[in-house]
Amino acid sequence: MAYGSNLNLEQMARRCPTAEVVGATVMRNWRLLFWGVATIERCKGDKVPVLVWDIKPADEYALDRYEGWPHLYRKESVRVTVNGKQVRAMVYVMNRGHLTPPNRMYYNTILEGYKSAGFDINILRRAANNAMKKRRIEMTEKINEQIMAVRATGKANMLDTNAVQRVAYDMDFYELVCFIEDERKAYARFIMTGKTGEDK
Repeated sequence: MAYGSNLNLEQMARRCPTAEVVGATVMRNWRLLFWGVATIERCKGDKVPVLVWDIKPADEYALDRYEGWPHLYRKESVRVTVNGKQVRAMVYVMNRGHLTPPNRMYYNTILEGYKSAGFDINILRRAANNAMKKRRIEMTEKINEQIMAVRATGKANMLDTNAVQRVAYDMDFYELVCFIEDERKAYARFIMTGKTGEDK
């Protein structure tokens, strides 16, 4: 069962030339996530649209290599209904990871698969947005820590952004250097009020 980039028909034709689509269905009580790449996890009440493929041993071997089985992904056997029949199908699930947004090329590969299969692209967008939100929160926490570390040095007036950037650069705080360059208003807000863009 494919829920990520293996929904893309052109990609699968190259990777698994003898594979054939059986049909589309839904994995109920699972949800789509991005840990850099797509994965799924059990989640009551959620659903993931999938394509069911009929694959030959050579196709599975190619997929195993691509998916990094058994280290990156493991295989699970899941029962689903496709074309009015219950079948047991194999699906790749990541072993471990944390929410990380996909790169644009990878996301677009999956998006093409969603569109060609007629799947609800809001499911894909929600998974990507959740990963992006988590990433923003993590980056905000890291940048805040770096600001406090620079302040603790006493080497710069914290309102002098150029001086702060120089100290941050010397401390290998490249995230803070870039943040000040791109988000000077947000930086000033934090210095003046102690609040970030994530504060309510």
